[in-house]
Amino acid sequence: MNYILFGSEEFLINQRVKKIVKSFFDNDEINILKSDYLEVGIDECNSALEEVGLGFFSKKAIILDNADFLSIDKERKKVDSYKLEKLLANLNANDENILMIFITKKDSLLKRSEVVKLIEKIGKIYSFPIIKKADFLTYIKKYFEMNGYDVDENALKIISENVGTDLYLFSNEAKKLMLYSKNKIIDKKDVEEICSINISDNVFELSNAILARNFEKIFKIYNDLMTRNVEPITLISFLTTNFIFYDEIMFLSNNGRSNEEIASLLSANPYRVQISLKSLKNYNSDKIAKILNDLYRLDKDIKLGNIDRFFAFEMFLTSL
Repeated sequence: MNYILFGSEEFLINQRVKKIVKSFFDNDEINILKSDYLEVGIDECNSALEEVGLGFFSKKAIILDNADFLSIDKERKKVDSYKLEKLLANLNANDENILMIFITKKDSLLKRSEVVKLIEKIGKIYSFPIIKKADFLTYIKKYFEMNGYDVDENALKIISENVGTDLYLFSNEAKKLMLYSKNKIIDKKDVEEICSINISDNVFELSNAILARNFEKIFKIYNDLMTRNVEPITLISFLTTNFIFYDEIMFLSNNGRSNEEIASLLSANPYRVQISLKSLKNYNSDKIAKILNDLYRLDKDIKLGNIDRFFAFEMFLTSL
């Protein structure tokens, strides 16, 4: 079976991959080859598809991450035509004992791609666009309902404030709440007792301390968050959101928009806009872009398991 999973909501992509893989292998021994297109191209993928026999295994799964040649991306790394023809031939074989999953974190597929056209015919394509803040409460409610839990409106609001739109963080908090709940009803008291205290404000303070290069405050906030078991990957997600926010308000401010107009256009707290612009006095868009790029590479390296997440995040903080 062949699949393409695409979109910015990485958590949901990973959840669907786990579901597909579990269903495919059922009770058979798991045999997975995972490679990254941006690092090794499609050679490993083709080789795995062309291997004769499965050795000790009855089935095999091949996952090609960052398969951005399937996306609408002007800077996408293109595939050599000969290698692409081999890939199409291998996919056409459609061996029932081989599972092929292409993943791209881009939000749009290249519809004219021969691979996309083929998998539309003989496989399945799933889209996972980013969940907007306005839709996140609905997602939280449905998540608990699907797991057989009722959650009241006050609890929903607090959970949303705690996790922002970070699905990884929400998943961790939801698991704790469902284990804690004895009658499958989650209320405000449960959330206050079990969930991490709101980290959004703390990360906003951390972001402003980063802008001010106040290392004493940076590491005080960071150490406080570590004592509450907040993962570096969660901090990276929140920091990325904050620095995108900084980039947006800087652009609007430079184009003559008032603080009130910026707050209205971005649906943001006017006080946050005011504090952010004050902190951004000595910054330009290039500096913000560099920090965002560093956060992107850090996030990727941690998720690929290339570096220790705590050490790498601390090195990021000291290098600012």
